[in-house]
Amino acid sequence: MYFITAVGLFAAAWLTNKKWGKHWWLPISLAALGSLALAASEVGGWIGYILNLGAGAIAGAVGGLFGGGVSPSMILGVGALIGTIVIIADLMVDRTCNKAAIISFVLTPIAAMYAGGIIGSLHGGLREAGAGAATGLMSALIGG
Repeated sequence: MYFITAVGLFAAAWLTNKKWGKHWWLPISLAALGSLALAASEVGGWIGYILNLGAGAIAGAVGGLFGGGVSPSMILGVGALIGTIVIIADLMVDRTCNKAAIISFVLTPIAAMYAGGIIGSLHGGLREAGAGAATGLMSALIGG
């Protein structure tokens, strides 16, 4: 259910960004809710597993260069931070066209979910609250 909700919200964000770009808050809000629903879905768990495998490979390479001490959760934390910076930078540059922010909303919450530490804890609370709100919103809009 969460994955279908996420797809619907991302599609709505993309369409509203094209049609009503001057109302920048609408596509960003839809993409944010979609990202939380995707992170709470089974597909989000699968994407997180793939991201964790990739982060493990990167952590091994970085640890080999600098003598160890790098974990996959650290790599995912940096990825989540970069994704957040992309979202903020896209909004600061041009609020009427939010393509980079919407795309960044797909992977950033999943990376944050597997990051661990304070980033993972903060995202866990936001994810649970946002996924329930997104599903309730979609149910109210389309019925069911």
